[in-house]
Amino acid sequence: MEHNVYLYSAWVGCTLIVAQVVLQVFGIMDDTDVDTGADAADTGMGDAGHDGHGNLFFGILSFKTLSAFAGFFGLTGLALIDAGWGLAARVAGSIGAGFASMVVIGWLMRSLSRLNASGTVQIANAVGCAATVYLRIPAGKEGLGKVTVELQGRSLELPALTDGEAIETGRRVRVVAADGSTLTVEPA
Repeated sequence: MEHNVYLYSAWVGCTLIVAQVVLQVFGIMDDTDVDTGADAADTGMGDAGHDGHGNLFFGILSFKTLSAFAGFFGLTGLALIDAGWGLAARVAGSIGAGFASMVVIGWLMRSLSRLNASGTVQIANAVGCAATVYLRIPAGKEGLGKVTVELQGRSLELPALTDGEAIETGRRVRVVAADGSTLTVEPA
């Protein structure tokens, strides 16, 4: 009987883990298993802006971690039966291994969820950066020219104005202001 409990637990847990991985690889299932706290204000289940819900256990409880618990609980139990351990030691070892896998998988999923980045370039971050005039910029904000600026690891070509004299193509300039996607520059 005990052997069957471990066997079924290992089979169900490992099957669910493999199914989740395969579904994510093919894009059928997205990684929405971890609560990052972004929806806490909407659900009323936690403090907005904080990970989890203030309780460590419920912070790691998810479908992935429950699958890991079942799989490792079963596999450890089967291994401990084969190793000849006593009943109490097998149960304690299996529960310990299942809980440890649950905590580790929960921690890994939280860590992975924090790696996301929007990739959106914030034009306001260009203020103070050096740029090169790509198309001549007319004097006194009478028209738009273009500059090439290195921003957030990308080379961008953006429209530019200047308050002073016209700036010719190829000159180095410094960005002094950003209004939308249009930059105001001055000679460097």
